[in-house]
Amino acid sequence: MREFKLENYMEELNKQVIHMDQAVCYCPEFRATRMMNQYPSRRLQIARAILKGEMELSDYAGKINFFGILSRQGERWQNFGECPADCTDITILARAMLLEKGYNSPSTNAFKEALKNGTAFEKATWNLPVSEDSKVAILLDSDTANICGAENSFNEYCKKNNIAFVNNAEAEFIGFEYFAYGLVEEGIAHVKSLVDKYNNMNIDKVLVLSAKAAYVLRWLVKRLDIHPNFEVEYLPEKLSPMPQKERTYVYSGSFNTRYLMNSDLINDLIPAEDNTQIPTSQEFIPLLKGNSRANKLTIWQKPISAEYKEYAFCDKMADAIKADALKDIKAAEASQIVVFEPTAYKTLKQEFPDTKVIYYLNLL
Repeated sequence: MREFKLENYMEELNKQVIHMDQAVCYCPEFRATRMMNQYPSRRLQIARAILKGEMELSDYAGKINFFGILSRQGERWQNFGECPADCTDITILARAMLLEKGYNSPSTNAFKEALKNGTAFEKATWNLPVSEDSKVAILLDSDTANICGAENSFNEYCKKNNIAFVNNAEAEFIGFEYFAYGLVEEGIAHVKSLVDKYNNMNIDKVLVLSAKAAYVLRWLVKRLDIHPNFEVEYLPEKLSPMPQKERTYVYSGSFNTRYLMNSDLINDLIPAEDNTQIPTSQEFIPLLKGNSRANKLTIWQKPISAEYKEYAFCDKMADAIKADALKDIKAAEASQIVVFEPTAYKTLKQEFPDTKVIYYLNLL
């Protein structure tokens, strides 16, 4: 097993810095800035040059490499059928390398301060059925627990389907921010502690409600050489189709669409009346004819934001990324929006006050 350090992933790094711009027109950071240094390949070219001693570390180089929101949108894998994780993993490892070489990252410092003062995540507890005989645990991620207001709906779903958990539903910090801000060793320790906690429950399954939690516990752990002894089940994989009578736009988020590759799964959950694409919609971001479903999910759906807490991020870039995604949603002319990404729910509620915005748990 390779240690999760940049120097052990040189083949992947070399491939990423080969300039392939076919997907860059969808890269949210490039669309926001129109700056060539926001090509994913160019960011990583700079990191590789610093790693190899071909370029001196500077605040400017560090800033460029900490700019991206890790959405996996606008990267070469989308055109070339490569591993979707490589660019994300190399970006994370490049950030860790830059910190080790002395880059003083404002975002990393702000995240560390949030950890220190207890604001990195909010505690919460949901009232869900509990049984000491259950072989299933619930992992309630803090984003879902604190943003979506879906406790009662999920509680009723559990009761109706005779689902009980061995543990109380207390919000957990998934800790993806550790990796996003280059604190890889601290992130490994956090994820290992989280996995150990559930390993010690003597269970068969852990049910998660967010795609980010599913990604960390299923896929990121493999890169980190951490070994859950339980199956991870993501709730939408258990659900039956939930057809909607109103014209519905579905926002799934980056962790669903590009990390877990769940576009087809969620398309089937909120089925379309007519899969015919409106001719004036974008080729890879199709809007649909018919009254029940306004859009078809693909790996190209634009991100509204990073799906983790943003610290010391460029507000101008964040606003441009958000506005770009909202423009697509407005073009759909939907009467309701169903959201599968907890961090986007509050934003969509604010931006579409005259449209019904529903979190998927409230459709159960």
